[in-house]
Amino acid sequence: MANRTATSVLFGFDFQANAAIVLMLENIKDMTSIRLEGAEDIEINLNDGSCVLAQAKAVVNSSTDFSNVLSNLKKSITSLSEAEYKSGLVKELIYITNTPNPLKEKQLNPIFYGVAQRDYCSLPEPLKDKINKIISKIEKPLDTSKFKIQILPFETDNDNERYKCVMDAIGDFIPKLGNISIAKDKLHGIWIKDIFRSGTKRTSDIKLTKKDIIWPLIVLVTQNENYDEDDFDDSEIYELSRSYEAIINTCSEKYEFVTKVLCAYNSFHKEAKQGERKQKFTETESCKFAYIFEGESVFLPSTLQEKLLQIIVRNILNKRIQIDNIKNAVNL
Repeated sequence: MANRTATSVLFGFDFQANAAIVLMLENIKDMTSIRLEGAEDIEINLNDGSCVLAQAKAVVNSSTDFSNVLSNLKKSITSLSEAEYKSGLVKELIYITNTPNPLKEKQLNPIFYGVAQRDYCSLPEPLKDKINKIISKIEKPLDTSKFKIQILPFETDNDNERYKCVMDAIGDFIPKLGNISIAKDKLHGIWIKDIFRSGTKRTSDIKLTKKDIIWPLIVLVTQNENYDEDDFDDSEIYELSRSYEAIINTCSEKYEFVTKVLCAYNSFHKEAKQGERKQKFTETESCKFAYIFEGESVFLPSTLQEKLLQIIVRNILNKRIQIDNIKNAVNL
């Protein structure tokens, strides 16, 4: 029994983090931050000062076990009611689960198929009545106009099947960022780790910002690559890139640094031709960013430092359009 209980708890945490990714992507343009175990299981804060609060409940054998679904719904509505009262401006109150029968109905035809969302107002009257019965026993019940039930299929020990709908959500999101190529499973792994970690912080004010969420995307498209320009011999570029890959990528991962490089480039000799402008900027301005190496424990001779800076800066400039597309797509 203990092992099954532990498995159920861990399965629930896994579902919660993956449900957070799905809700995050649905709100990505307006989102400012996200956190697990904040005001609710999932708390998403928005630009206008409002928030989306969600209760996430998972059933290990969701397609066959409906014994606790009504109890889960009651607990979630009670928790959301309390959270709405304490949180102030709330845009949506969501109960997200993996069961296709969250209200344990036997007489009605199923209304939830696969990935599904139903606002309270769109539910059949018998289901509304069941929810009304629950909220009638709560001193300060939630606002039903903000309440919805969301189904995220999530079952089995086969990762491809368990995470299929989450991967589909990520796969639908990536093309909106422009012409970039990112492995959705790699992005999924990064987001799961970061989102799960946010819930382990003891202070609920510590949240994962949109910049924290989107920056891995920018990192993935600005990491080390070779170039067509022949400022360096190709073999030299390859050897430097291979030998100092960790330093190059670490520098390229610094949000503020990349932003400063792009801002400097945007104001650099705008009258110059595009190809010449990039080359001249790399040759003449890269040295101004040498401070990026100050935290490196490895001693870098000045000549080597100069060449690495040019590689790093060119990395960023070659991907500047993609970086801008990503930032614009998510309103960052």
